[in-house]
Amino acid sequence: MQQELLADPEASKTGHQQTQARLAASRRRASGALVFPRVPETSPAASGYEPVELSASATLYSFTTIHPNPKTGEPPFTVVYADFAEGARVFGRLRLSGEVPRIGMRLNVIVEPNTDGQICYFFVPASEVSP
Repeated sequence: MQQELLADPEASKTGHQQTQARLAASRRRASGALVFPRVPETSPAASGYEPVELSASATLYSFTTIHPNPKTGEPPFTVVYADFAEGARVFGRLRLSGEVPRIGMRLNVIVEPNTDGQICYFFVPASEVSP
């Protein structure tokens, strides 16, 4: 599934800890509805979809902060639904550096490898991403 996550898989290989990226989605040919992540080319349904590259930024639609059980030692984290100009609504984690999330705020997508080397995407406030 990693190949289907990013519109440009090479974007994650820049050597930077965080890289701004565009997500890859699919548009259903029959209805025009968007789905994320992109439908794999090996899927039996693939012929019914066309690939779409989502914008680099989105708008915060909804959010909640999860407070894991204190026994886990995990800190609270925020998850969001973000709306893209193309019509897709994507779920993901929001990384904040002191800013409080606000419905309607502009978000950018960043990617970085996790501890297993898998590429993960996150949303960050647009003000925290340099071009």
